[in-house]
Amino acid sequence: MTNRHAQQTPSNETATSDTPVRIVSAYLAVQAFGTLAWWVLLFAIPSSIDWFQPKVWPDGALLSFWMADFVLIIAGSLLAAICVWRRASSAATLVWVLAAVTWYPTLVCIATSLQTGEAWIASAMMVCMAGLSLSMATIHGNTSQSPATIRVASMSPAVATALTLGQTVIFWGTFLWVLPMGIVELQLRLGWQVFQHPLQSPLSGGLFLVASSLGLWSGITMAIRGDGTPLPTATAPRLVIAGPYRYVRNPMALAGIVQGIAVGWFLGSLPVIAYALCGAVVWHVFVRPVEERDLQFRFGEDYHRYQKHVRLWIPTVPFS
Repeated sequence: MTNRHAQQTPSNETATSDTPVRIVSAYLAVQAFGTLAWWVLLFAIPSSIDWFQPKVWPDGALLSFWMADFVLIIAGSLLAAICVWRRASSAATLVWVLAAVTWYPTLVCIATSLQTGEAWIASAMMVCMAGLSLSMATIHGNTSQSPATIRVASMSPAVATALTLGQTVIFWGTFLWVLPMGIVELQLRLGWQVFQHPLQSPLSGGLFLVASSLGLWSGITMAIRGDGTPLPTATAPRLVIAGPYRYVRNPMALAGIVQGIAVGWFLGSLPVIAYALCGAVVWHVFVRPVEERDLQFRFGEDYHRYQKHVRLWIPTVPFS
């Protein structure tokens, strides 16, 4: 069942705190100086270029991208960080433009890796930057919204389902494909071999399908019964305790962790499996408390009762 009582009041954290502004401006500054440090590394240690470009490219070809990065990403990130911090009227536009700009080189990197089977480290780095830039843009919002890490967005089930499926493609492509491939490439460069055993592919593939089914079931249930998406900045206005949420409080997080483990198993990579487990720790320690405070604030006793009867990670008897 779904609790149809919806409280539209934003959480106390998102309504009164400067935390979202600080998060966005701090990240953009880190992005600018991190990109600058990466270019310093390439120029200071030319041999490091081989880690980020395919072998078929001419030596040092990567260096031809320096001007675009300095003007669009480094300077753009610094300018956007300052405008966000000062709450300038142009801040929202700048952050969204920057997010769009970062996706162009990201898609070029991914296409290059697909074509050559190499340079997955560069693709992984770029997809992290592009994804985080897009996250900062959604946190900052548009000119009619206040910056918020959690924002309620009521929408029709059809729109919510379409957005949820779109988010799923981006998240799965990023966290379950590009990043693991980058980790494996880094692993092999460091001389750490992958493991293999009989039935590795069918067993890991089967586990991935089960976890993916749980993830899709959870996301679609959130969209249809909650009138929103799993994304914190477009979260559902209704408390959803239907479908897989009757058995475990955050089935999407559980599904994502199991998917990551299955991908690491399929690739024969212990570092990828460790990456998935680290993701569980990060979610549990940093993300979960923020989400739970918001749910407690918006749904009060209804969420407290649900929290009391349904465990976080271990499936329980259906709650009704």
